[in-house]
Amino acid sequence: MEFITYLQQCLKDHLSEIVADYEGKIEASDLLEIEDAVKRMTHEFGNEVMREILEAQEAQYPAETSKCPHCGQEAQYQRRRQGMVITLQGRVYYQRSYYLCRHCQQGHYPLDEQLGIHPGQMSQAVVKIAAVVGVQTGFETSRDLLARTTQLELSANSIRQACHQVGEVVLCNEAEQITTSQDLAEQLAQKHKSGPKRLYGSLDGFQGPFRDGWHEVKGGVWWQVDEQGRAYHKTYYADTCQAADLSDLVWASGFARQADQAEELIFVADGADWIWRLVAEHFPQAVQIVDWYHASSYLPPVADETFSDEITRQDWLEQTKTALWAGDLKTVIAACREHIRPQLAVDKDPAQKAVRYFTNHRHRMDYATYRAKGYQIGSGTMESACKQLGVGRLKITGARWLKTGGRLVTKARTAYLSGQWDQLKIA
Repeated sequence: MEFITYLQQCLKDHLSEIVADYEGKIEASDLLEIEDAVKRMTHEFGNEVMREILEAQEAQYPAETSKCPHCGQEAQYQRRRQGMVITLQGRVYYQRSYYLCRHCQQGHYPLDEQLGIHPGQMSQAVVKIAAVVGVQTGFETSRDLLARTTQLELSANSIRQACHQVGEVVLCNEAEQITTSQDLAEQLAQKHKSGPKRLYGSLDGFQGPFRDGWHEVKGGVWWQVDEQGRAYHKTYYADTCQAADLSDLVWASGFARQADQAEELIFVADGADWIWRLVAEHFPQAVQIVDWYHASSYLPPVADETFSDEITRQDWLEQTKTALWAGDLKTVIAACREHIRPQLAVDKDPAQKAVRYFTNHRHRMDYATYRAKGYQIGSGTMESACKQLGVGRLKITGARWLKTGGRLVTKARTAYLSGQWDQLKIA
């Protein structure tokens, strides 16, 4: 705004003069006292500036009539009324013109409509800053943090509402994304665009604490890898739903990243059946890789149950892991099968579980070939996503979520982790 630039320049030009004209002694006990005083002053001064700017938007003498937004008839000017909006400078109280329509008996404030002000509510900027803190930590902690850093006094419930509001925006964006991804014209247009050279994807789930018990939150992440093997350009998505209900979002999020046009599309995940069903449904061209660390975790229980001698146990484990690393599933399966205890149920015998697992996923465990092509074989990016979404927010101490609230906060947090926060449009 030009006026703000003008005001700032005026203050800078006259500051030295104001200091020189001050008759008292300018003194402070320490730097902290100066900082606190200046912070309070700029916050209060900013509040006054906001009020002056808001009121300056209207002419000194208001028009006698204004078109009613409810029925389209002419509404009559009544008087100026006080409004309040919660801004980054605190609660700003301002006067604006009020019009009443005789046809529909509805009143309106043209200034509020012009500037998108919802009287008594948080501004768009406040919603986003409150939510960005609220998706990081508990709402009470967020309240204290905001007050200490910005002097913005909000209740924990207001911060919760801000997170929910952002979550609703993400939901709307996802709905639009789903619609776009399923539009034939959009799909045909995308085929003429060049996709990423190599794109990775993953899916997983984690348990979240809700008021009615623990429920699984399913989510995914798309990413690329730089020359140093570091993941970048990560985009996350998640929802509290069954796998079938996540299907459209899996496709839509991939379509937004041009997964269908990638020269190489690689999915790295654990062995959950629902994951590979969704991958096969939407991205049949993808290279499917079972996460190395998850696969290798099936071997130590077999060794622990079979060998009492530590040296023998370690030798077997090393040889079998080496075979798995080389993608020699025939050797791995045979080594596990030797130690099956048929008298036990499958879920009670580590060897039977391992044989079944490696047999079902052997086509996803050609690790030697994957490494030769430079593919990542670990789903650490997805594991990190689950920790950041789950442990980092939903599972913080004392948290017990309502189903809707937990879902919306999760949605908001995915937008933050994906670097999409600044692009969110708050109504």
